[in-house]
Amino acid sequence: MSWFEALLLGILQGLTEFLPVSSSGHLVLAENFLKVNPPGITLEICLHLGTLLAIIAIFRREIGKILRSLIHIFKTGKHRRREDPYLRLFGFLLLGTIPIALMGGLFREEIGRLFECPRIVSLMLIITGMILWATKRLKVEKRELNKLNIRDALGVGLAQAIALIPGISRSGMTISCGLFRGLSKDSAYRFSFLLAIPAIIGAAGLEFRSLSTIPKENIQPLAIGTITAFLSGLLVLKVLLSIIKKGKFSFFAYYLWVIGLLSLGVSYIR
Repeated sequence: MSWFEALLLGILQGLTEFLPVSSSGHLVLAENFLKVNPPGITLEICLHLGTLLAIIAIFRREIGKILRSLIHIFKTGKHRRREDPYLRLFGFLLLGTIPIALMGGLFREEIGRLFECPRIVSLMLIITGMILWATKRLKVEKRELNKLNIRDALGVGLAQAIALIPGISRSGMTISCGLFRGLSKDSAYRFSFLLAIPAIIGAAGLEFRSLSTIPKENIQPLAIGTITAFLSGLLVLKVLLSIIKKGKFSFFAYYLWVIGLLSLGVSYIR
């Protein structure tokens, strides 16, 4: 693996991981139609680490306050869930992680087989576009994170679990679900990506079992891939929030429809 390949993959990881266009869907189509070889498991973990660090950097304020609330409990033994909004947020993040943990554990093989079906992936891209488009005329109730409830957490968590299907965008589904539930644009965005942290850690944890000793010649490319995934992820996260606040989140639907229809057509021609 060259440093240039790692650089390119890092940029692509940062872009597609956070934009509502389905990174897994693009990977399947690239493998099937463009004959692009997927990155090795070691590089894949490093790229995910880069995007995870980007989320942590952007949401360091919320993460810091959650950690302080947890430390307070361990030090004092006092439980103040109702009075502490960040402790409540932590509870909702745990609750929202349950659906993806269950779905990933129970249907891992079935989901894996979907990665071999480019036509299904193409249809899922089109469906994702429809969901994004549905947010265009949505009247947002502007409920903030401190008004989050159990149904919100489970709903967004279920949306994240459904996004295990290649072609369904995780950020597209979770942010859209948050908006449909009546969360403000900023709150839907923040809860979506905070919820991604345990999901990415869990997925990376499963992959770590397959790691072997990293050859010295691969250390530099892996570092380059991780850093570029981190930097491109930072940029995309900031740009995406601006897009959502301006009410242009639905514009990604056009891109998904074009890619989905083109790949679907190509699958029938071949």
